[in-house]
Amino acid sequence: MAHDFDEAADQPVLRTTDHDGIAVVEIAGELDMKTAKTSLADVLLVLDQRPNGIVLDLHSVTFFGSAGVSLLVSVQQESRRQGVPFGIVAAHKAVTRSLTVSGMESRLPLFPAVADAVVALRASSAPPQR
Repeated sequence: MAHDFDEAADQPVLRTTDHDGIAVVEIAGELDMKTAKTSLADVLLVLDQRPNGIVLDLHSVTFFGSAGVSLLVSVQQESRRQGVPFGIVAAHKAVTRSLTVSGMESRLPLFPAVADAVVALRASSAPPQR
């Protein structure tokens, strides 16, 4: 799912790529009170497709407020409800600062890079070895 940047609406750009069944949703731009609801709806549409895992890649997020934190918690709750492994790539200071201040950095599945998240989610969604 890709959205073109809309200057008037200041909506972030979302791009979804498939990594062998793991959906990686890259979000670029600002996640604030004006944009988080639309972004959440878009991410939940990806989750509703029941991928083997979902990664939110926030490396291109330029502003991340409390609405962004709420978005991550909502996606985490829904992914658990659906049984879909979930991870977040949050290496950008705009994101990590808000997660640290809110105390959520220890409660969310954070990874330094997309490759790390994909490997971890693939392992967690793999059928047990017999």
